[in-house]
Amino acid sequence: MLIKIHSRGEGGGSGPIDYLLGKNRDRELATVLRGDPEQTKSLIDSLSFSRNYTSGVISFSESDIPEADKQIFMDELEQCLLSGLDANQYECLWVEHRDKDRLELNFLIPNVELVTGKRLQPYFDKVDKKRKDAFQTIMNDRFNLSDPNDPARARPLSYASDLPADKKKAIEQITSGLMNLIESGEIGNRAEIIDTLKNNGFKVNRKTKTSISIKLPGEARNTRLKGAIYEESFAVGRDFRATIEANNERYRQERQQRAQAARKVYQAEIRRKSEYNQQRYKPERKEVSAAVEPIVKRIQQSVKQSTEQNPTDIQHRNSVRHQPNERISSVGVQISNNQLKDRMKKYERHTETTGISNQVIRTKARTTTASTSTTVNRISDAIKRLTESVGRYAKSAIELSRVRRDQRYSNQPRSNFRP
Repeated sequence: MLIKIHSRGEGGGSGPIDYLLGKNRDRELATVLRGDPEQTKSLIDSLSFSRNYTSGVISFSESDIPEADKQIFMDELEQCLLSGLDANQYECLWVEHRDKDRLELNFLIPNVELVTGKRLQPYFDKVDKKRKDAFQTIMNDRFNLSDPNDPARARPLSYASDLPADKKKAIEQITSGLMNLIESGEIGNRAEIIDTLKNNGFKVNRKTKTSISIKLPGEARNTRLKGAIYEESFAVGRDFRATIEANNERYRQERQQRAQAARKVYQAEIRRKSEYNQQRYKPERKEVSAAVEPIVKRIQQSVKQSTEQNPTDIQHRNSVRHQPNERISSVGVQISNNQLKDRMKKYERHTETTGISNQVIRTKARTTTASTSTTVNRISDAIKRLTESVGRYAKSAIELSRVRRDQRYSNQPRSNFRP
């Protein structure tokens, strides 16, 4: 089993969805295992980050595995990439492919944390590669799957899938010729491979730890030869087959030691990633962008409906996930027995907290309104008393003015004129 994270992630949701299911949603032997493709596409389209999604694949050499095991792989990889996050905080679409004579479980994650609306980075190679590689080693050991790092599976030649057919044929012929010389004992290391290429008219222009670049006749650009025999570390004794078998046997014997070392690495890395995610995406932050909000609500509703309608499936999934000493939880990943229910309860608690906050605000508003009303009544009473005082003052002034007028008239001499 091999886990690969794709380098792409720019643009809208049409590209990855069309690849997974076909433009008309009719790709042969493609099946949606989890999630809603159109909902995932809409969520990706609503984002404006430099990288809007993360995609990858769990690739098996087997043509199929039991359905219960598929559920475990999907559950545990989500925990690996999205450690510390609850179901209502991310969206993940899973699509099965079986059109390449092997089983592939493809995943697509919109790069947004759904509660805060912040950018989500499920995988950053420089930081997360150790955790991903440790997870791969643990799962291969746990399910006794083929190990892509096993020397027995090393291919003498590898090349890009989009390499032109004529160039592909040329490097296959070169590699086949070199393999014959290795098996006959005429070549024992990479230095002798390089000498052999030069002696046969090929110009070696570049050497790296994992490849050799040569110039093919009539070609302007270099052609890179990549594979086990072109690596810097390649070296065999004259008894080629015996040396290869000895290396393979030694690798198989060390499988348990590698698995134990991987568990220690994974335990430490999963703790570090969980702490980072829980600190960055604190649940009490409820803001989301206007573009993301309606899609988030639909996702949360679908999670709730899944919890209500499929309790048996959820219990089965959790029971499979928690068998002691056989699951990733045995190396430090703790997943609750009722994961989706617990996640929904957390979401409801966040909603309840928001409701309590709103109730406090309403109480304060009512208190403020009552206080304001009391103040207004006091002002009204003061104005009324002031009006009464002004009235009394005005009445007194009028009375005083009348008295003074009468006094003036009484002091004047009476006239003796008679009409």
